[in-house]
Amino acid sequence: MNMFRRGAILITMLLLLVSSAGAFFVENSEGVPQGYPVPGDELEIILEIEFPGFDPLSFPSGDILVLQTELDSPQWRVGMQRSGGVNTLRQTAKSRETISGWELSYPSGDDVGLTIHLTGSVPGVEKPEMVNLLSIRQLDGSYTLREENEYLIAQMVYPAGSVPSGTPPNPVIVSPQHPDLSAFTVSSRSTTPTGLLQPGETTTLRTSLYFDRIPHITFPTSDMLRLRTSLLNATWAVSIHKGGAELVRNPRTGYFYTIPGFELSYPPRENLGLSVAVTGVVPAGTTAPLLEITQCGPDGHVREGAIFTHPATVAGIIPTETPAPIDLPTPMPTVTPATTPPGTERPTPLPTPEMTPIPPPPPKGEIFPDGISFEGVLELGQELVGHGMLFLDRIIPLFEQITGG
Repeated sequence: MNMFRRGAILITMLLLLVSSAGAFFVENSEGVPQGYPVPGDELEIILEIEFPGFDPLSFPSGDILVLQTELDSPQWRVGMQRSGGVNTLRQTAKSRETISGWELSYPSGDDVGLTIHLTGSVPGVEKPEMVNLLSIRQLDGSYTLREENEYLIAQMVYPAGSVPSGTPPNPVIVSPQHPDLSAFTVSSRSTTPTGLLQPGETTTLRTSLYFDRIPHITFPTSDMLRLRTSLLNATWAVSIHKGGAELVRNPRTGYFYTIPGFELSYPPRENLGLSVAVTGVVPAGTTAPLLEITQCGPDGHVREGAIFTHPATVAGIIPTETPAPIDLPTPMPTVTPATTPPGTERPTPLPTPEMTPIPPPPPKGEIFPDGISFEGVLELGQELVGHGMLFLDRIIPLFEQITGG
């Protein structure tokens, strides 16, 4: 037990010492002025910031986040969200505010975010000039801008009484692009079929993935790969290809198939790949993807750009052309004599028979969103046991190597 505890502590220390180059991204903004700001007017800008990425930590502990504005009488209020909780990091009245990296450096699974609230008045100017309303910059240990991690809102301000007429230009906004966090590349050559499929036919959808997008690892251990199909009576055949060898995973039936991240996490030199084949009956009248693969982060949300939709679709109803209307002459009204003798009763129409709904199909021992069966729970338990054994097989040698050194 002491050996296990010592190994766990060493791994935790190594994790915290890993160099991280995490970036920030502005998820939402409010209060950005769309016209010319008038000197003396009060502005209120609210930004929501996220820290996406594959790094073990949300933000490098050696970096700093610099907030700056040219508004008069600025008031900053910075709140941090972490693991569902909220606390205030800053509440100051300075033109330049700094947040150290260690205040933002947490395990990536903690889902760290910032809400930046800035108020201030537009400064007076003697001549037209561009005013920096708000800027956020990530600087490294040498106070150099980290890559392109900068967000800026600026707008032209004119002296009071000299604002030009006409449509004002949009504010200048410089924002870091949201990174593509997909760890896999899809092989288009291995993706079949690609055309229309007829409802009711049995088909097999195939594709292959390559995990070659992250420099230091094939797949994040904290993420998971989720496969979903809308085929009926679906059967999955999934294999992991590692270093030229094929590792066949347990077959499964149902709409969903999940692979935890640690089963796909290897050094890049292993040339990891994944082949997917799902066989089932094409449903009728569905617009859902027949096969969808997503990569989800620790919070369960799909990573930006990490989604693949199989190109095969269900053939729809062929539209028929409606003939153009023809203008006909209006007929003269005619009086039709009554054909029913007086006093004759009209026949009573027969009641319309009620349609009995078709009963739902019996359960097939799978776990669906609308119900859980005993067989499905048993299958899930066996899958979890298999995952646990694989995890122990991979982590025990690492502990022995650390404690032995």
